[in-house]
Amino acid sequence: MSRWGQIPGMRTLLIVLGLAASAAGARAQPPEALERSLQRVVSEYTGLYTKDSLSRWRELFLPTFTSASIAADSTVALRRLDEFYSAQERAFSSAKKMGERLENVRIERRGRLATVWADFVYWYDESERRGRLVLTAIYQRDGWRFASLMFSYYD
Repeated sequence: MSRWGQIPGMRTLLIVLGLAASAAGARAQPPEALERSLQRVVSEYTGLYTKDSLSRWRELFLPTFTSASIAADSTVALRRLDEFYSAQERAFSSAKKMGERLENVRIERRGRLATVWADFVYWYDESERRGRLVLTAIYQRDGWRFASLMFSYYD
């Protein structure tokens, strides 16, 4: 142990200072860099939504991610990440073609928090459905990740 670790309370102080420096490094991101990286993760939300890149797509989400959708009869389906991801895997495994496109995307970033509002077009084989979604995102040390998704198809 170094002589610093032998001073009472010094080890705790060094750990706290290290954590503070790490957090300050994340906050020190220039606003332009935060904007670019946020734009990239929003683009990857649909860009990685393919059968071949679905495992990479999953990495865009926090482990605590939740998805909520509302049906025409006003019932709400709530899924955690594993349930949400498994549903995507099942759909891709049986689809001839499947994907999603965002339109009218509006992003609002306030520091390390962001919301993404968009209209979307989802296609599965020959059928196509339209709706609206909102994603929430959080910037952490390793970049932006999605915390939640709410969506509804147009009736």
